Amino acid sequence: MESSGRPKRCWWFAVYLSLLLFYAAAAELRYSVPEEVREGTVVGNVAKDLGLDRSSLIDRRFRVVSGSKDAYFEVNPDNGALQVRRKIDREELCQGSGACLMELKILVENPLEMHHIIIEITDVNDHSPSFPEKEQTFEISEQTSPGTRFQLHAARDPDAGINSIRKYTLTTNDHFEIEISQSDEDKIPFLVLKKSLDREQNNASLLVVTAVDGGKPHRSGTFNVSVIVLDSNDNPPVFSQDTYQILIFENVPVGTIVTRLNATDADEGANREIEYSLGKTLSRKVYDIFELDHLNGELKVRGVVDFEESEIYKLDIEASDKGTPPLIGRCRVVIKIKDVNDNAPEIEMTSLSNTVAEDSKPGTVISLISVTDKDSGVNGKVILHITNDVPFELKPSYKANIYSVVSKDFLDREEVSNYEIKITATDGGEPPLSNSRTLSIQILDVNDNRPTFNQNSFQFYLFENNVAGASLFSVTATDNDLDENAAIMYHIVRGGNGNDITSFLNINPETGDISALRSFDFETLKTFQFQVVASDSGSPSLSSNVTVKVFILDQNDNAPVILYPVSSNGSAEGVEEIPRNVNVGHLVTKVRAYDADIGYNGWLLFSLQEVSEHSLFALDRYTGQIRTLRSFTETDEAEQKLIILVKDNGNVSLSATATVLLKVVEPKEAFAASDLQSSAKVEEDSHVTFYLMITLGSVSLLFLISMVVLIAMQCSKSTDYTSKYLQDANYDGTLCHSIQYRSGDKRYMLVGPRMSIGSTIVPGSHANTLVLPDRRRTSEEKWHLSLSMVLKSDRGGLDQFAEVFSRTSGQITYSISEEIKEGSTVGNLAKDLGIDPSILKARGFRIVSGSAEPPFQVNQDNGVLFVSRHIDREEMCQRTSVCLINLKSVLDNPLEIHYIAVEVLDINDHSPSFPEKNKRLEISESTVPGTRFQLHAALDPDGGVNSVQQYKLSQNNNFRIEVKDRGKDGKVPILLLQSPLDREVTSSHKLLLTALDGGKPPKSGSMEILIDVLDVNDNAPLFTREAFTADVRENSPAGTTVIRVNATDLDEGLNGEVSYSFGNVHSKVRELFHVDPSTGEITVKGQLDYEVDESYEIDIQASDSGVVPLRTDKSVTVNIKDINDNAPAIEVTSQSERIPEDSRPGTTVALISITDLDSGVNGKVISFVKGDVPFTLTPSIQDNMFAVVTKSQLDRENESSYDVTIIAKDAGEPALTSEKTLRVVLADINDNYPKFSLARYDFYVTENNSPGVSIFSVKASDCDEGENGVVTYHIHRDASYESKVTSFLNINPETGDISALRSFDFETLKTFQFQVVASDSGSPSLSSNVTVKVFILDQNDNAPVILYPVSSNGSAEGVEEIPRNVNVGHLVTKVRAYDADIGYNGWLLFSLQEVSEHSLFALDRYTGQIRTLRSFTETDEAEQKLIILVKDNGNVSLSATATVLLKVVEPKEAFAASDLQSSAKVEEDSHVTFYLMITLGSVSLLFLISMVVLIAMQCSKSTDYTSKYLQDANYDGTLCHSIQYRSGDKRYMLVGPRMSIGSTIVPGSHANTLVLPDRRRTSEEDANYDGTLCHSIQYRSGDKRYMLVGPRMSIGSTIVPGSHANTLVLPDRRRTSEEVGSIL
Repeated sequence: MESSGRPKRCWWFAVYLSLLLFYAAAAELRYSVPEEVREGTVVGNVAKDLGLDRSSLIDRRFRVVSGSKDAYFEVNPDNGALQVRRKIDREELCQGSGACLMELKILVENPLEMHHIIIEITDVNDHSPSFPEKEQTFEISEQTSPGTRFQLHAARDPDAGINSIRKYTLTTNDHFEIEISQSDEDKIPFLVLKKSLDREQNNASLLVVTAVDGGKPHRSGTFNVSVIVLDSNDNPPVFSQDTYQILIFENVPVGTIVTRLNATDADEGANREIEYSLGKTLSRKVYDIFELDHLNGELKVRGVVDFEESEIYKLDIEASDKGTPPLIGRCRVVIKIKDVNDNAPEIEMTSLSNTVAEDSKPGTVISLISVTDKDSGVNGKVILHITNDVPFELKPSYKANIYSVVSKDFLDREEVSNYEIKITATDGGEPPLSNSRTLSIQILDVNDNRPTFNQNSFQFYLFENNVAGASLFSVTATDNDLDENAAIMYHIVRGGNGNDITSFLNINPETGDISALRSFDFETLKTFQFQVVASDSGSPSLSSNVTVKVFILDQNDNAPVILYPVSSNGSAEGVEEIPRNVNVGHLVTKVRAYDADIGYNGWLLFSLQEVSEHSLFALDRYTGQIRTLRSFTETDEAEQKLIILVKDNGNVSLSATATVLLKVVEPKEAFAASDLQSSAKVEEDSHVTFYLMITLGSVSLLFLISMVVLIAMQCSKSTDYTSKYLQDANYDGTLCHSIQYRSGDKRYMLVGPRMSIGSTIVPGSHANTLVLPDRRRTSEEKWHLSLSMVLKSDRGGLDQFAEVFSRTSGQITYSISEEIKEGSTVGNLAKDLGIDPSILKARGFRIVSGSAEPPFQVNQDNGVLFVSRHIDREEMCQRTSVCLINLKSVLDNPLEIHYIAVEVLDINDHSPSFPEKNKRLEISESTVPGTRFQLHAALDPDGGVNSVQQYKLSQNNNFRIEVKDRGKDGKVPILLLQSPLDREVTSSHKLLLTALDGGKPPKSGSMEILIDVLDVNDNAPLFTREAFTADVRENSPAGTTVIRVNATDLDEGLNGEVSYSFGNVHSKVRELFHVDPSTGEITVKGQLDYEVDESYEIDIQASDSGVVPLRTDKSVTVNIKDINDNAPAIEVTSQSERIPEDSRPGTTVALISITDLDSGVNGKVISFVKGDVPFTLTPSIQDNMFAVVTKSQLDRENESSYDVTIIAKDAGEPALTSEKTLRVVLADINDNYPKFSLARYDFYVTENNSPGVSIFSVKASDCDEGENGVVTYHIHRDASYESKVTSFLNINPETGDISALRSFDFETLKTFQFQVVASDSGSPSLSSNVTVKVFILDQNDNAPVILYPVSSNGSAEGVEEIPRNVNVGHLVTKVRAYDADIGYNGWLLFSLQEVSEHSLFALDRYTGQIRTLRSFTETDEAEQKLIILVKDNGNVSLSATATVLLKVVEPKEAFAASDLQSSAKVEEDSHVTFYLMITLGSVSLLFLISMVVLIAMQCSKSTDYTSKYLQDANYDGTLCHSIQYRSGDKRYMLVGPRMSIGSTIVPGSHANTLVLPDRRRTSEEDANYDGTLCHSIQYRSGDKRYMLVGPRMSIGSTIVPGSHANTLVLPDRRRTSEEVGSIL
């Protein structure tokens, strides 16, 4: 117990002693130093004053601790003196006028001591007074009364006390003096007007204000005061001319400047600025035509200026200044318009007939037109002509500008059915103007065209066995006429003979569709012709005919008929005898058959439907010949039965069967069997050779022809007739080849040698030509499609007019009053013109007017002209003095035109009206009597005496009315001020202005005039309170309302609108507060801080919005209320950068001090360490001083550093907190062993490795840092067997990479293990070890060794004897071999590398057993040599060969010599046949490849032959699972035993191939296509492409890979992954 308690007591004693040393502190020292002293100036000797030993100051790290980065003071560790480190500016540090104190902390360590020092900075006069602005400007009206005060900018001096500002002075002048107002510590200067200003004597003054401080010597600052004397508005604008005379052309461009007006004003400023405007009494039309720039006085054209509308314009112009109230000057601008040729002639259709018959004679009158031009003189002279080439012309009448349009040539509707007659009228002006009018004339049709067939003769192709009554074909004729003249009816011309074929035909008379009443039979009738007549429905009717030639096409409707054999009872059955000793190929008999159909339908094929012995007889499918396949043997039946099926090649094949009974008859003579057999063999071989030569020549010739044709197709220009004509999915015929060509309007296709039943045979062409439907649209078809139907119209038109008018008459004038009732009589027009009323209706007596609805019509019964609608003179003629309406009356047969003028007289039907019902005027009370104000003139649409004649004004004391007569523009009222206005007596006046016209009784209109009397700014704003005081909490958010000040102004309008602003205040006040200029509300703008300033004195200025504003100042006191707004401040006095991880608890890490600017409870601070860290705070005896010490053991490997967060929280409400994070880093010591990443390492090394190359690596890590964490490696070696192996190993001591000094051999050493030691570099060093186990992997480095057969000399060769009469499958011998490798490297496969006879022996690839495939024959060699290749399955296979000699033991009997000679002959002939077959196969192969390539180039689209079953991968290893590929419509999978991806698999190797079900839907299934193809079918298998090339292969057939008789291997043009890898 005592031993355990002693360390604990020692630890507590150490802690107590350190705290005791830390708590030692000195008394507070105070020094003072002036500002601006030099750097290095001594403030005092701190060491001496604190009683510290000067010799220990450096060791105890005697220093100044300051929170700022740039400290102002430092201590000299040599003598302990406190000295100035850098320049001190009192105003920068403390600003205000109070005492400027700085607190310093002096720190001494070993033991730790902290001392506090207070330094006072005393002020010196180092700043001059300065004004916030260099210049201040005042605008003072010359009417301002003496004694008015104007506040000036106060100067600022950062110095305090006596060194601050003491007085202001002003330069000597006659009008102003300076006064000073004391506000707390600030002195505010005011500029006081002591004498009235006179702008005419002096319009501006420049004064200098000087501020002087109380320092010795004095310092001063100045700024300029500019006083601008404002002018009063007492001069109206004056124009340079009273009247401006301007001449312009009509139609001048918009924007053209008419003139520039100029007015001047003797006033200044806004009183001098002039705005121009058009008078408000002008007509609305003037405002649309002209515009006036209100700034520069430019009068511009805005709209269209037309001389015909008005020849002169009179404009009243006003110039107004911007004074209050504004003064106005006036002038008049007279604009005269000069006429130009701007009216184009107008063409009016007096009478128009829009239709004319195409057989009309030349001279027929089509229309009457008149042309007018508003211009006069030469500009009104008009020339009229037809501009386009039409069979019409213009003929003038004796009266000017009247023309008739007549035909000048014969018309033909079929050539031109419609004419657009463009008539152009051109006047004689300069430049001339023209106008055009287009007449649309429709030509009426007459029946003058016969129907026309679209072909000279028709040829149709019709299949036999057609459905009776169904439409077969159609003929079409067209007629260029219209309507009934173009309605065509069809009929067939029939002969008188009752057997005429046309009696069975019927034609639809409307459509031309021809149908047959019976079916046709190709075998009976192959062609016939007849005529069709087309007649139109015109009167008289016209017709034409055409010859129709019909060709009957064959269908497969006749079954084959057996001609031979036929028995006596008529059945297809026959008996044939055949000797038993006939040779191979002997012709037994020939089946003959006939089919009445032609083409494919008549092409017969023979096949064996039933046969007793398949190996005996063969049937030629094309000729029907039956031949023997082999010689008869004793075991063959004496009677053989053959059933032959004969079928044609129609789409739906028809067939018949024949039965042949063959009886085998014994020969009557005996021949030597060997001689007969030899001769038969020679004959057979000679025949085969002959046939092969013929076939070879035929194939070569066909190849050359096909090449020429296909190359010609490839090189020639291709038309758009491609194979799309043979893409019918339901077509089940066959085409071997095809060549398309065009002849005339037909297209043909050569389709030999076999032709489809559905083909159309062209008479006279070869049997291999098909006519294809032409899908191009012919020009006739396009004509029928584009021909539009013309609506039927009645025939009619105008009667022919005479070339000259039969009579004329002068102009008649009538007059009527406006507003008369509809139907009122104007005059008897027929009577005045002397026309008989009885003929008016017959001659079409009518009124023609340019308007859509003329206001007058004529009664055709009595010739009276009457009013047809309401007439308003003002609407028709506006303000013209005389209102005339010009009319034309027209009579036909003969044509007469009379001109009538109707004058509309005015009545007083309108009252005068003002543009505005109410007129408001603003007149200042200072306006002088006699001032005139122009008013809007009243408008009256009536003219003459009925217009406005006088104006009257309601009774009042201040105004009267004057009238100014402007002639054509009417009378304008002017309001005249006759006595002064007084706003205090009456602020507004309401008057009534009345306008009266001169009618009887007179009519009137009135306008109300409201006059507002404008106020003069003569009252300054007044605040509602004498003093304003407000309290606000510090840190109030921006926008918080402090107080609202209020001031009122007795004036009105702008003069009574009061705005608020800061007066002469410090810039700090502007940053902290904001005053709303409208409401006077003072709000918080910046951050209020009680610690900075406790109160603010704010000067508020209220001013009105008058032209010369009047102002009033008021002071507002704002007191700041303190809150807890300062969080504690944590200052780190001293901190250790790193501490050892084995430091004991209680070790001091850092010293900190915590302060709070608040006082009282808000300044009390509670501090602690945040979170679970092994550190704590220990307080000292001095307030807010703490030590950060460790409280538990540390471990760097668990935590290498700590973020110690110290939280300080004050006692305010609400409480404020602050944080300070100290980074404590632990120093490392060597206390951790190296650790390997694995507990044990297992490595696999392939044998035959390269010596010295790294084979594997181990890795260890150490948690320590620096040298303690540096790991080195070595191999542990001892005297054991494992150490012998490790002697060949080497390890890199830095990286742990292990290399072998020699190669390993799997057959010698398969595994071993050793230990690796890892050590760190610490002191002392620590280490650990790990076991490494190595496994040697086998490589294919041993070739197979043949165990059997082995000869006596050691070579792999053996001799075996085998009887000749062994059975099939007999085990001849077994090759045995061994491979020292294992796995695939030791798996051996056997194959025959060389064999004398392939058909005799088979070798099992896995066991090496050799067995017979068939029995031996007499021709087999007595000695057979087999070379067996034995290879393993390594990636790079190794192999060995063994030779087996097999001797066949012969029987004891002898063989005849003749047999030996015959066999030699047969062998010689077989060589020739073999070479011919090779040549034939080569030519055929070349032919087929060429065909496929050319057809692919011609027809196919380029596809990307990729395989989704074998993805390209840069993997050259082996796959033990499977490889999939596709062949035809089946999928195969190679499943083993070990197949390389790069291997070439030849279809046919079924030992390792699985057939997979195909889940893809083939294109054949989608198309339901069940026909056959004579061309080719391509498919892909593995990395090869194959083509099935014949002889007639169905798409639905199943092609098993391995059937090479009809398969070509095509070169694969895709780049393999190996080739891609080699390129990369």
